[in-house]
Amino acid sequence: MLNHMLQTCRTERSLLLMTSLLLLTYFFIMDVVLYMTLQSTNLANQEKTSSYSPFRPLSAKLLMTAPTNHYILSLATEYFDEYTHFSKIFTFITPNMISAMHLALGFLSGKFVASESLRRRRLGVLIFELRLWLDVYDGVVYRSHKGLHGYRSDRMNLGFVVDTICDTTSGIALCFGVLFYLWKVQVQKPTAILPYTKPSVNGAPVSGDGEKTSVYQQKHPRNHIFYKVLCYGLMLALTGMTFDKTTEAFGGIFTTKMETSLEEETQLEALHSLTMWFVLYSWRLIEAQAMLQYLLLAIFLDRIWEFICFIQYTGYGTLILVNVMSQLQIRNVRNMLKSTSAEYV
Repeated sequence: MLNHMLQTCRTERSLLLMTSLLLLTYFFIMDVVLYMTLQSTNLANQEKTSSYSPFRPLSAKLLMTAPTNHYILSLATEYFDEYTHFSKIFTFITPNMISAMHLALGFLSGKFVASESLRRRRLGVLIFELRLWLDVYDGVVYRSHKGLHGYRSDRMNLGFVVDTICDTTSGIALCFGVLFYLWKVQVQKPTAILPYTKPSVNGAPVSGDGEKTSVYQQKHPRNHIFYKVLCYGLMLALTGMTFDKTTEAFGGIFTTKMETSLEEETQLEALHSLTMWFVLYSWRLIEAQAMLQYLLLAIFLDRIWEFICFIQYTGYGTLILVNVMSQLQIRNVRNMLKSTSAEYV
C-alpha cells in the first residue's frame, strides 16, 4: 500500500514537472515570436488580417496580457469561433449572456474550492478555468458582432461594465471559497518545542516531572486568515484598476497617428526599445489574470496558505514597482514626443 502511494506521488510529480516544462518552453517560443513581431510593427498603422493570429493585429492591451490568456485562452476561443462560426450562427447569444454564464461558473467554482477534498478543489480549479475561457470568449463574440479587429476594451459600451462586474464578482467568489476552505482546516502554525526536558529515556523525551512531553501546534485565528485573503483580494482589485489605466495610457501614446515622420520615428523608437518591452512584459507577469492563475495553481497543488502568505508582501511590492516603472516610461515617451514636435516647429 505504501509503495503504491509513493509510486503514485512520483508519477504525479513527474507529470506536473513535464507539463510545466512544456508550458514554459511554449511560452518562451511564443514570446520570442511576439518580440520579433513587435520590432517590425507600428501599432498606429496595422493591416487587417483575414484570419486570426496571436501576433497580428497587436495592441497595448494584448502586449500586456498574461501568457496564459494570450497563448492559450485567446488562442482557443478565437480558433473555436473561426472554425465553428458560433458567433455568426447563434447570433441571439449575446456577450452579456456569456458573461452571466461565466459568473454562475465562478460561484460554482468557489463552492468546490471551499471543500476539504483536494479532488473537489481541483475540480473547482478546472471549472474556474472554463469560466476564464468564457470570459475571453464573450469578447470574441462582441468583436465578431461589431466587426471589430484587435484586442482592446470598449469602455464606452455597457457590455464592458457588465463583464467587469461579472469578473469582479467571480473573483470575490473564488476568494471566499479559499477563505472558507482555510477556515475549515484552520491552518496550523508550528511552534517550538518547549526546552524543559531531560535527556531521553528509551528514546522518549521526559519532562522534569518524569512525564512524556507532547509537541503541539497552535492554529491561526479566523480573523488572521481573513486578513491574509483580504490582502490578496485587494491586491487583485488594485492590479486590475492600474492595469486598465496603464493600457489606456500606452494605447493612447502608441496607437495615435503622428503628424510628422520625425514624430513617428520617435514613437516607434520608444515602442521598440528594450525598456518598453521590459515594462510591458512585467505587466504580463503580474496582471490580474496572471494573479488568478497563480492562485489556481496553488489550489491545484494544495499550497493555498503558502501562496497567500508569500504574495501578501511580494505582490504589493512588485505591483508598486511595475506601476512606478510604467508611469516613468509614460512620462518619458510623452516628453520625447513633445520635444520632437517642438524641434519640428
